[in-house]
Amino acid sequence: MTETLFYRLPWQSSSVYPGAHPGQMIGAGQLFKRHEPLIASPDPRRIDLRASILDPFSSYRVRVYQQQSSVNVYLLADMSASMGYADKQQTLLRFLLTAANSASDYGDKFGFIGCTERIEHRWLLPAGQHLGRVSALAKQLERLSFSGSANGLQNAAAFLPAERSLVFLLSDCHFPLPQLRAVLGSLQAHDVIPLVLWNQHEYAALPNWGLISFQDMENNATRTLFMRPALRQKIIAAYQQRQHDLKNTFRAFGSEPLFITEGYSTQTINRHLQQRVA
Repeated sequence: MTETLFYRLPWQSSSVYPGAHPGQMIGAGQLFKRHEPLIASPDPRRIDLRASILDPFSSYRVRVYQQQSSVNVYLLADMSASMGYADKQQTLLRFLLTAANSASDYGDKFGFIGCTERIEHRWLLPAGQHLGRVSALAKQLERLSFSGSANGLQNAAAFLPAERSLVFLLSDCHFPLPQLRAVLGSLQAHDVIPLVLWNQHEYAALPNWGLISFQDMENNATRTLFMRPALRQKIIAAYQQRQHDLKNTFRAFGSEPLFITEGYSTQTINRHLQQRVA
C-alpha cells in the first residue's frame, strides 16, 4: 500500500480550481477574507447585516470567503549516473509513486521532469491527474540504466508552468555548487523542496586499512588509494563539509534541504514537510 505525503503550502495558490490548499481566489470556503458590496458579489445569503448598517454609504455588505485551491506538484529528478548507485534509483521510483498518489488524494495535478545530460521528452510528464501514466513511467525508469551527468537540471524551469508550483528536487547533488546555484536561481518562481540522496557506503563504510578503487560514475575515471585511518577521516570530513556547503546554498535561495542517508522513509519526509510550515 502506497503511503501518503502530507504536504502543506506556506503560501496561497493562484489556481482557479478548488482543492485542499489556501488560495487567492474568492469562493466556497470557511475562511473569511473580507466584505464586498452586494453588487460585486451578488449572493444575498451572505449579507452581513451588522456590516451593512455600519456602511457609511448605506449599501449592503456581503461576506466573501477564501477558496481552497489546487496546486501543481512536480518531481524534478536527477537521473545522472551517480543516481544509479546503490538504492538511489529505487528511492527515486518509490518517491515518484508516493508523490503522484498523494497529489491525486489532495486533488492536485502531478508532473515529472527527468534530467540527464539534457531533457528528453520521454522523461517529461506534464502536470495532470494520470496515475496510469505515472505507473507506466515508473516501469520505464526501473529498466533504465542511469548514465551521464545531470546538466539538464539547468533547463528544467522552461518545462514548468508559469504559476507557482510545488517542486520536489530529488538529487544527490554530486555536481559543482555554481551549477546548483544556477538551477535554484532558475526555480525561484516556485516552492522548491530539496531532497538530497546520499548513501552511507559512499563515505561512512570505508575500511581503515587497504587498497580501495574509487570510480567517478559519470566520466568513468578511476583512482586507487591506500586507505588508512587519517585518510578515511579526511574523506568523511570532506562529506561533512560538502553537506554544510549544500545547506548554505539551498538556504540562500529560501529552501531547507532534507538529506536522506539511511534509506527511503515517507515518515521522515513528512516530518520535514511539517517542520517547514510550523
